[in-house]
Amino acid sequence: MRRPRATRGKPAKAQHAIKAKRGAAPRTARNRRPSALSKDKDRETARLARERDEAMEQLSAASEVLQIISSSPGELAPVFEAMLANAARLCEAKFGGLFLYEGGGLHFGAGHNVPPAFAEVRRRGPFHPRPGNPVGDVIRTKQTVHTIDLAATAAYAERQPETVQAVELGGVRTTVGADAQG
Repeated sequence: MRRPRATRGKPAKAQHAIKAKRGAAPRTARNRRPSALSKDKDRETARLARERDEAMEQLSAASEVLQIISSSPGELAPVFEAMLANAARLCEAKFGGLFLYEGGGLHFGAGHNVPPAFAEVRRRGPFHPRPGNPVGDVIRTKQTVHTIDLAATAAYAERQPETVQAVELGGVRTTVGADAQG
């Protein structure tokens, strides 16, 4: 007498068919290339990580400036210097300058790594940027102005002194000007 095969409650043929289907699925999945969805998720993760890192760097810079403000009440020079150092670092700039607009002219307030010859010219007294000069545009419009190449501007071509000094004494090319009150 033969013993019946143990089928765990299912007929033998049905059990064999289920095993065949299970065995085929992993091979197909292993051979697939990463989907576009996976690549999109990786890009999104990388973008979010960059944004997080930039935000942390900005928060760190703000924290440093606030610490200086609290440790030196009434003294603006160290605050301006810290602001410029952090702004230059965040913008990957070689140097930075802060100017105060009073009486129709700009007065050098503070600098960070400003080339000495350029800093000396700016410290001599107020300068009055003309129309077409990026700094003049900031004053006129109260908007941030980003200039990619100062040497390619009309102000430089017209040989406006403040622009020529910036390019030739300061080595300035790309600038960002902002109005603190705008």
